[in-house]
Formats: sequence, C-alpha cells, structure tokens
Amino acid sequence: MLPVPDAGVAAFLLADSRLPSGAYSHSAGLEPAVIAGLDADGVYPYLLARLHTVGRVETAAAVLAHRVACGLDNTGYPRIEAAIDARTPSAAQRDASRRLGRGMLRLASKLRPDSPAVVELQRTVPRPTRPVALAVTAAALGVGELQLARLCCYDDAQSVVAAALKLLPIDPMEATGWILAAAGEIDAVAAESLLVGSVDDIPALSAPLMEHWAENHTTRTRRLFVA
Repeated sequence: MLPVPDAGVAAFLLADSRLPSGAYSHSAGLEPAVIAGLDADGVYPYLLARLHTVGRVETAAAVLAHRVACGLDNTGYPRIEAAIDARTPSAAQRDASRRLGRGMLRLASKLRPDSPAVVELQRTVPRPTRPVALAVTAAALGVGELQLARLCCYDDAQSVVAAALKLLPIDPMEATGWILAAAGEIDAVAAESLLVGSVDDIPALSAPLMEHWAENHTTRTRRLFVA
C-alpha cells in the first residue's frame, strides 16, 4: 500500500485529468451538446446549468457516501446508488457514471486495498456511480467532506472546460477564467450539499436536454469521449 498523502494533495490528485475518471475519458456531456449545435458561447452557461442540476445531485450523494465511508452514517452504499439512479432518468448517463465510478474504484483498490470503506464498496456495489466511488476514495485518502464536495463540483466543471478545448475553437486563457468565474457557485453548491441528512435529502433535479443529448451520443460510432 502506498504512503498516506496529505489530504490536500490527495484532493488535487483526485481532480487529475489523468485518472481513469478524468477529463481525458469523458466530457461531462459536452461532446453530445456540441454535436447538437452548442457553440463556444454556450459552454460557460452549460457548465453552470450542469453544476446546478447534475452537480447538485451528485455532490449531495457524494457527501452522504463519504459519511458512510467514515462510519458516520449507516445508510449503506446500495441505497445511495438507488437514490442516484432514481434521479438520473437517462440510461446513458447512468451507464457513463458507472464507467467512471468503476475506474475510480479500481484506483481506490490500488491505493488503499485495506480500507474497510473500499472493501465494502467492492463487495456491495462493484460498479458504483462516479460520486459514490469518488466519495469512498476520498474518505480512504483522508479527504474531508467539504473538500470532497468542492472536488466533486470542480472535477465536473473542469471536465467540461477540458473537453471544450478539444471540441471548439476556444482560447485556453478564457476557458481558465470560466472556472474562476464559477468558483462562487461551486462553493455554494458544495456548502448546500453538506446539509444532506439522508437519501431523501438528495435533490431531485433533471436536465432533459442534456439527457436527450446523452442518449443520442450512445448511437454514434465516431466520438472522442465515452460521454
């Protein structure tokens, strides 16, 4: 087992685009949006719309899963997974989240194979969603729940921006500014997520157009990202 890193360094690690769930492998739904006609001017509004729909759902679920991993809640991972599925109407989005989650769980099992939280997730949900796998990995690395909440939001936002640089004629300097411009809203969503007390408190929010684009993306044979 590798040495235990500083929690701050671990949080940076989990936002690294080189990870199995990183931005090199998925676009946070931006690629199908661009195919459908979204242009460069629409990327930042898209980022914010995703933050306040998908992001709020996933961040609240991640915080709850983190508490389970830390022994502070006895909800159990399967119930959280069921709650996420119920709030994700698109089968394509559910599948994409589980692909990312499976990659994150593989990383967790490599870095912290003896972590009780990692072992329990492997036993009960071998194909977890991204927020649950991210939460368990963060807990195993000593990352706190507020750091996790910010990480969950930031990782999704930076995935949108990273994909935009590959898909559209965008100035990287401007794209970097989008993340800074969204910082206040990222912090607000992260803070709100800490108020979750049970699976019933996970927001039930939907983005129908994003779901439609995600479903269409699964039928394409030529694409840069899995989602």
